[in-house]
Amino acid sequence: MVDAARARQLGIVHMLRSRTNVPASELAGRFGVTERTIYRDIVTLTAHGIPIQAQPGKVGGFRLSPETALDPLTIDSDHALRLYVLGFLDPPSTDTTSEDRARAAGISDTVQEVIRRLAQRIHFDTADWYWRDEGSGHLPVLRTAMLAATALEATWRTKAGGQEATLLKPYGVVWKAGEWHMIAARATGGPARFRLNLVDRLVPTDLTFTYPEDFSVRDWWTQTMEDYGKGDVRVVLDVSAGARDEMLRLSLKSTSQVHEHDNGSLTIVLFVDRWEWLIPLVSSYGPDVIVAEPEELRAAIAAQLRRTLAVYDSAMPSGPAPPDGRSDDDSRLRSTHGRHPGA
Repeated sequence: MVDAARARQLGIVHMLRSRTNVPASELAGRFGVTERTIYRDIVTLTAHGIPIQAQPGKVGGFRLSPETALDPLTIDSDHALRLYVLGFLDPPSTDTTSEDRARAAGISDTVQEVIRRLAQRIHFDTADWYWRDEGSGHLPVLRTAMLAATALEATWRTKAGGQEATLLKPYGVVWKAGEWHMIAARATGGPARFRLNLVDRLVPTDLTFTYPEDFSVRDWWTQTMEDYGKGDVRVVLDVSAGARDEMLRLSLKSTSQVHEHDNGSLTIVLFVDRWEWLIPLVSSYGPDVIVAEPEELRAAIAAQLRRTLAVYDSAMPSGPAPPDGRSDDDSRLRSTHGRHPGA
């Protein structure tokens, strides 16, 4: 069933885009609701950042702020987020599509096509809604290239500290944990992800490519996140009742196992590619999360805790560094926010 409120609210936005001033009574008549409902819709839209201005007087009404009028062909990250909040980039339910919602809102075929293409190319991963907006300045170029299916000359920083440059076919972007990730393919091979704040240059070209119509950024990203960090290494964690709720909020994989006990505690079984990245996560819980196996991970965490205690007991730490002690390691980011600093 179409979400009538969301469809109506987007319809209001597009009516305001086409008119200088629209009275509440006209909006109410257009969508078959009361003026009180329209006022509530305006409050909802402005709360989500849509720049609507109220004009007082007999000939008053509502209009979009002329400085920030929404243009679907030049949508930026803020506007994309607003569309997401309004539900038009959500995955469709079993009985409706984004086109259905747009049609119910009275949106033109041209704008419907833009929304369809954006929904195919933009995905918001809200599983880890940690807001840290790192602007890159590349979104306008990337947005145009995505919608026009033109290749980009890209230069980005590698984890080793160098630079890499190549021609990329941009398939889409993903908002994850406060950062934009570009999903793009090289001249040969499948798509990969690139953090935009590590990209130094994106230069548009005149080269076009055929966008794969069966490709979904959302599906690709979901599968990539599922595959990331999975492996054959078995890790068993005993979780106390006090840490139960927080550990259950972690993004577990399909291979993970959770066993609940009568006293409120848990046993969580993970299958990972390497156990080293679990050291900072498990250590942060102290006695509330205990490693049952493997023994190597237990020993590494014990060494980590002894080293930490030594820092507090004396001016100089003692003992060897734990296995994850490399300064360029991604363990802490990976365990806490599921983020990968490299391309």
